[in-house]
Amino acid sequence: MARFSLYLVCGLVLGAVMVNAISQDPGYLLLTWGDYQVETSVWLALSALVLSLVLLWFVLRVLRTTLTVPRALRRWFGIRSARGAQRRADKGFAAFFEGQWDVAEKALKKGGALDEQTILHPLYAALAAVHRGESARALALLEQAETEGSAPASLITLVRVECHLKAGATDEAERSLEQLSSSDRKTPRAKALRAELAFLQRDWQPLTELLPDVRRAGTVPESQIQVWERDGWMGLLSQADDAPSAALSVWKRAPDGLKAPGQPLWPALLDILRQDAQAYALQAQADALQKVLQERLQQHCESVSLEAMKGLPDKQLLKMKKALLRWRDEDSAGRCHAVLARIARIEGDAEVEAALWADAHARYPSASHAAGWADCLRQQGKESEALALEAEALAALR
Repeated sequence: MARFSLYLVCGLVLGAVMVNAISQDPGYLLLTWGDYQVETSVWLALSALVLSLVLLWFVLRVLRTTLTVPRALRRWFGIRSARGAQRRADKGFAAFFEGQWDVAEKALKKGGALDEQTILHPLYAALAAVHRGESARALALLEQAETEGSAPASLITLVRVECHLKAGATDEAERSLEQLSSSDRKTPRAKALRAELAFLQRDWQPLTELLPDVRRAGTVPESQIQVWERDGWMGLLSQADDAPSAALSVWKRAPDGLKAPGQPLWPALLDILRQDAQAYALQAQADALQKVLQERLQQHCESVSLEAMKGLPDKQLLKMKKALLRWRDEDSAGRCHAVLARIARIEGDAEVEAALWADAHARYPSASHAAGWADCLRQQGKESEALALEAEALAALR
């Protein structure tokens, strides 16, 4: 209220001043234009100018309001269109996740105008076509996206590589990968595709080099990585079957998971070393087999390792005694006792040999243990006991 009173007083004072100025000197203004002339006072001319400006402002505001209505309508329809495109995109991506490839491709292809689509629309539409087994259609969609420039060239190339791999066209996939820059080839998705290509081409060295990065990135299921890893290192080992030093190098570089009991890598290595030792019958080959077996026995005692010791000469077998003794109490199958019995024969200790064969046969009665024990008894002159033991073993086999 006080502010209104202040404004009122100021307005009255200003009005009184203007009235006094007008009454004392109204001024004179003459406007001429051709045959026309206008005579008026200065104050009236100023009043007319102010009134004209107010009228001009009002007209411009009316025009702006009139022109804004269609623009608002266009904006509203545009929002509606964008919402529809978003719903179609959501439907397409959800269908892709659910594995409904035909629904996904149709929804993503109807994403709207180019300015309403994301870079994922053409890529996932092509992938959906690939999963439907229509590789040619997928490649055509990628060509169209590349021509329109609706997605980066590197992403289009990666999807094209995946299309070729799904179709089994490894040569085309390799040529497409060569089009990527060095930085694009180092992306997690590119490394996964390169690993898959190396697996299909049985190119084991690049595959084993890529797998650690692929596992860390999580772009490939762990079950698939395990298959690639096992086959890759087994392939590398088979390529080194004519060079024991190369086979040992592959074994040392292999992941620890493939060195665990039950994995095929260790038996494959033993086969290579045993064949090499038997083929050349050299001291170096026997020493290599003995050394790797001794290292293995520090952690695991497996039947395949004990079986491989049969190929060792007496000198190398004697060196295995200490490593075998630590597994004696855990030898439920008796195989460790059988090898120790052979070592006892080399050492000339007949009593220990007989006791070891008896213990091995008691732990796991088998024809091989019975035959070894019978041979030991026969060496000691106990022919009747040896015959009785062999007869018992033959009866068990029947």
